[in-house]
Parts: sequence; C-alpha cells; structure tokens
Amino acid sequence: MAAAAYGGLPALSPNLRPWTLDPTDPRVSLEDVEREVIRRYPVDDVLPSTLAAMVARGDVTLLDVRTQEEFESGHLAGAIRVEPGSSAEDILRQHQTRLKGRPVVFYCAVGVRSSQVLMQSLRELVPHTDGRLYNLRGGVFRWTAEGRPLVSGNKPGKAHPYDKDWGQLLSRTVPGL
Repeated sequence: MAAAAYGGLPALSPNLRPWTLDPTDPRVSLEDVEREVIRRYPVDDVLPSTLAAMVARGDVTLLDVRTQEEFESGHLAGAIRVEPGSSAEDILRQHQTRLKGRPVVFYCAVGVRSSQVLMQSLRELVPHTDGRLYNLRGGVFRWTAEGRPLVSGNKPGKAHPYDKDWGQLLSRTVPGL
C-alpha cells in the first residue's frame, strides 16, 4: 500500500509536474502509469489480489469512478458507479449507508480519476467508513491484466479503453482484448 496515513493526510499539491507519460508510446507500461499515479496522488492503494480476497469475503464497498459507458462495458461485480469528479458530499448523499463500517475501494481505468476523488474526499469520508479507504492499483486495466473478471449486467464484461490513446496501453497490457 502506498503512502498516506489518515492522521497526516496529504494536501493537494498544484505544483506537481505535468503528466509526462504518453499511453501511445510502446515503451510506456502500466507499471510506469501506476508509479506516476502513486507519485501524484499519495493515497493508500490495494493490489488486485488483495481486493479479490476482500470481495470474496463480502468485506468491501466498491466505488467505480468512470463514465456510464465505461461502467456498462464492464465493472467489478457489486460496484457502485459514481461520477468522475464527485465530491464527498455527493458520495455521502447517495451512498452513505453502503459505506458505514466497511473498507471502501475506489477504482477507474488506471487509477487517476479514482485517486483524485479519493484525495479530495478522504477527510470527509473516513468517519463514515471503517477508516480504510483505498485506490485500486492499476484500476480496471491491472484487474483485467491479472485475468480477473468484470461483469456487464448478468454477462461477462470487458475493460473499456477510456479513449483510443489509453486503448493502446490497454492493448499492450492485455493482448487479445
């Protein structure tokens, strides 16, 4: 798990270098993106293997921070979709009872949008959970690369590429998708 103790939460830093990774560059890997996300958004994260165990125990609330189109293409079973850019107030107004006393894992395609929402709402959400809030490292791209299932309604789902540029990274990460 990455940095960020809840007692000393990181302040949002507007002085971070611009995003420097080009997902169309064949030299850029999902691991490179994961390192950049961790550097830019120092929140606790959870690996897909750990999350899979939490899901199997029924011990987690999953918040999918992607568009409706991405969510419908494929999401983690039991996930609740929240709009990218949602505030803590939005999340609490709509989902407070689902957060109570449980760990919460935010995820998106690679972890950028979910880390942003988590960082911006962490302080307000912690009292409404069991205190454990995480970002899924590598997001849906990593989850899928490890062969873990997504659902779309009652059927198997597939990872959405986000856009054509990020789709190139997804194709390199999950050949044959």
